Amino acid sequence: MNKRSVLLLWAPFLLSHGLTVPRHATLVSDSDVQSQEYDFIVAGGGVAGLTVADRLTEIPDVSVLVIETGPVDQDEDFIYIPGSYDLQPYAWPSLTTEPIEELNNRVFDAVIARVAGGASVINAMNFVRGTALDYDGWESLGNDGWGWEDLLPYFIKSENFTEPTPQLAREGNITWDDSVRGHEGPIQYSYPTYVYPGLGALYEAALHIGIQPRLDPNAGHNAGIFEQPFAIDAATWTRSSAKRNHYDPAIGRPNYHFLADTTVARVIFDETQAIGVEYLPSAGGSTSRAYASKEVLIAAGALHTPQVLQLSGVGPRDLLESLDIPVVSDLPGVGSNLQDHTTLPQVYTWTHSITPNVTTFITNTTWADEQRALYDVGLPSVWSVTKHLAPKFVFVSYEDVTAGTAYANILADAEEHDPAESLPSDVHATVLAGYAAQRQLIFDEFRDPDLAIGNLGWDTDTNGQLFSVKPFSRGYVHINQTDPLANPVINYRTATDPADFPVLLALFRKQREMFAAPSLAALGPIELTPGPTVQTDEEVLATMREILEPSNGHQCCTAPMMPLDLGGVVSPELKVYGTAGLRVIDVSIMPKELSGPPMATVYAIGEKAADIIKAEYGLLE
Repeated sequence: MNKRSVLLLWAPFLLSHGLTVPRHATLVSDSDVQSQEYDFIVAGGGVAGLTVADRLTEIPDVSVLVIETGPVDQDEDFIYIPGSYDLQPYAWPSLTTEPIEELNNRVFDAVIARVAGGASVINAMNFVRGTALDYDGWESLGNDGWGWEDLLPYFIKSENFTEPTPQLAREGNITWDDSVRGHEGPIQYSYPTYVYPGLGALYEAALHIGIQPRLDPNAGHNAGIFEQPFAIDAATWTRSSAKRNHYDPAIGRPNYHFLADTTVARVIFDETQAIGVEYLPSAGGSTSRAYASKEVLIAAGALHTPQVLQLSGVGPRDLLESLDIPVVSDLPGVGSNLQDHTTLPQVYTWTHSITPNVTTFITNTTWADEQRALYDVGLPSVWSVTKHLAPKFVFVSYEDVTAGTAYANILADAEEHDPAESLPSDVHATVLAGYAAQRQLIFDEFRDPDLAIGNLGWDTDTNGQLFSVKPFSRGYVHINQTDPLANPVINYRTATDPADFPVLLALFRKQREMFAAPSLAALGPIELTPGPTVQTDEEVLATMREILEPSNGHQCCTAPMMPLDLGGVVSPELKVYGTAGLRVIDVSIMPKELSGPPMATVYAIGEKAADIIKAEYGLLE
């Protein structure tokens, strides 16, 4: 057994006996926590939690405790060297969904992080914002100050962009608008130094089917083809995770404590005032308490923030009473509104492959070793690209995929549909009202030719990617027992709104059209999955039910920032309704899914949340 395994084995014993474990940065033990009261306690050390904790503890007389269920990573290659990428060691173990009815009752793993830094440690590093319409939609749902123009300064504040070399920009058709990119923030981001040659064929195919280049997907519009920037440090070509950009810089701050491998069991209330938290070792053991003189901030992620709230007596009354949990605040929206990017995997073989490609990197050790030697001395190398990924994507609008096709009536049919028929029969009236309001916004988004409703991609060899990023369907997360270490009940309810399958069908037809374009057709693509015999809509739909995946690891929206009468959980100040001294500060507060990956947005949420809190307590400079 190695040293790390021994430490993990003994961690519950050390915590339960109040012994001090060796400090690393701001890492503390249970006994350290028991010796003081904090100004703020953050439940969850992911992207949002670390961002807020870092910004608050920049003020020396503000004390913060972060409690994270997982460990702190050990700077392993499989995390920080993109070409060594492996998310499994820090992914949440044994977290699964209920059977999903519309997907032939299949059960899926729910892939989320369990580590300091959260998703930024295990995701594919894509650093793309949503569109202006995404955030303006949030604002129109009653959230003043959360529109595009309000969030843009926080995007810029959070990031430090490094331009690619002119040669790389030419090779990869990489473009950007420097006026919307930050240069002084903690998050390092740029573009990998290697471009797979097959991506040129993908670029030409996209142009052939009418998709135009997008100058910069981070400028408020994203329909088009573009190279995705990565959260990568151009000085070292390693991942820029929240652990590295918001935890490591705080080394030595006496006012910033971090308790790892520890799970928040519940928020402690004095009537409706949050005064602290109960917590226990994630491996099991006795509970302890920590107290906050100002606020408790929940940042446990879209699947566990609802769990913490519900265990604390904040959530749907019927659920809480069924488990004999005293009701602090009856909020039907807690755990509702779950959304993610639906994923359709595709498999190809090729008569004439363009090499080197993703498979070359994985199977040709000689070439991979040559590339690693280049990487190790800072030269352009495939090791700067996330393993299994080719980061050029085709983001398509509703107009792109339906113009002149049989799918042009999707919106008309969707607008005739009663929203109540897409949710469970016992849905609370306020949650239904919020869903109806979101559907109306989605209709507006679909009509915008500059907003993507789906993404098409190719790994340069066997795998195609298709993502539906504006789902109409809504799922849920809820507890079914009071054990804080038990997994919550998760159901994405994929394709329960009848508009979702037609959208997926239209996206799939566009993907096939792209692979039939001359630049890709010349390579002799042979579709293995779904396969050439799958042609009619009925056949494609039947195959989708067998292979569709409900998640791309972009879970959100389960404690939505909306008014109470729309099933909201938090106010525009991120305060949990019906309580005092309690906020939610993570991806859960998003009212609806973005038309791109969420990481860049969660950093901006954290930056804005920190400023909201500082303003309330007179801490802004």
